[in-house]
Amino acid sequence: VKFSYNRMAQYLHLITNTSSPTPLDVWTPSGRYIEPQKLDQVAVGYYQNFLQDYSLELEAFYKETENRLDYIDGANLIANNAIEQVILPGEARAYGLEFLLRKNNGRLTGWFAYTYSTSEQLTPGRTTSEPGINNSNWYPTAYDKPHDLSLTTNYEWNKKWEFGVNFVYQTGLPTTYPTAQYRFENLTIPVYSPRNSNRLPDYHRLDIAATYTPQKQRKSNYQSSWNFGVYNIYGRKNAVSLSFRNNEDTGRNEALRLSLFGIVPSVTYNFKF
Repeated sequence: VKFSYNRMAQYLHLITNTSSPTPLDVWTPSGRYIEPQKLDQVAVGYYQNFLQDYSLELEAFYKETENRLDYIDGANLIANNAIEQVILPGEARAYGLEFLLRKNNGRLTGWFAYTYSTSEQLTPGRTTSEPGINNSNWYPTAYDKPHDLSLTTNYEWNKKWEFGVNFVYQTGLPTTYPTAQYRFENLTIPVYSPRNSNRLPDYHRLDIAATYTPQKQRKSNYQSSWNFGVYNIYGRKNAVSLSFRNNEDTGRNEALRLSLFGIVPSVTYNFKF
């Protein structure tokens, strides 16, 4: 049984717009108007080896963060010389349970890992007349993934060939979608849902790999191997972001999914001496 407590401070802040398909992450340091983030985290875990080849790890954690920044609605983050005017400090909390079952020995090895967690933030206004973000109610942070599962196996067929399979499943990240629109002076104005109240589609993929290791020559320290792999073998189009536009032909609104990687084969040659 293990117990830990951490107290940390961070003087560099990441301000990100998760609903944009472009890299609009902004880093800003602490200073006169921005206090450093402070974090307290406690964790308790249980670890056990059993049946010689297996191990079990179970851990629960709780984390609180002070002065966690988020941008106000409609903020311009790029090339903003007064970034402190469009951000608000808040408090964040995260908690969850992590489970890991591992087979460490034998021709078949691997592990099954699952995490259930929650990450959320409360960002009030600077005065009582300001609504803050999401009307000063708790909302999911950009990193909130309630379910995170991975399954990895490796099988040693013989001294030359080894095969591996990796499966990953994660809850889609929070984002903010428009839910309505109105017209004003020939302009279409979108109306958005509360901050991070929507989610991208769930993320999952399956990878396979085979490793060939030639027989090592006697009286030689040189050793090499070939690895043949396929990333995302069933071609899942995992969404990096969703954007919305008006179709010029039909006049109807439509959503566009941006995906980066489909099926990616690979060949790798490794050597050491």
